[in-house]
Amino acid sequence: LITALYKKAIKLGTPRLLFSAHGIPLDRIEKGDPYESQVHVSVQKILKKLAFKDIDYVVCYQSKVGPLKWLEPATDEAIVEACKDGVIPIIVPIAFVSEHSETLVELDIEYHELAHENNAVGYFRVPTVRTHKAFINGLAELCLSC
Repeated sequence: LITALYKKAIKLGTPRLLFSAHGIPLDRIEKGDPYESQVHVSVQKILKKLAFKDIDYVVCYQSKVGPLKWLEPATDEAIVEACKDGVIPIIVPIAFVSEHSETLVELDIEYHELAHENNAVGYFRVPTVRTHKAFINGLAELCLSC
């Protein structure tokens, strides 16, 4: 799914993959929560599978709520930065397995509008894994191995 959108985006210019995970307050990470490192490990595994060299990418975080300091950079800031850099944002919802308000509203509507307002040449969003056969098989293997 990423490869197909990357090929579309590259026809318009230089793409940048924005791996957007749900954010969490930074104090959780400081207390030992492995979430941030797990997200980065997942991103590295995906990048190894892609057939493109020198992929421009950023790991970013969305859905901040409240006054606490959260993981950064924020996805909306990464989109604005991509637009300033003249690259095409391709949003990869890395920590989401289904479509819901944070993908359908935040990524597809709000962030798409933000990219448009910042003169993006293009904007693409990779679908979540949902019930992709490889994802379901991976879950089954994990369950059977426990």
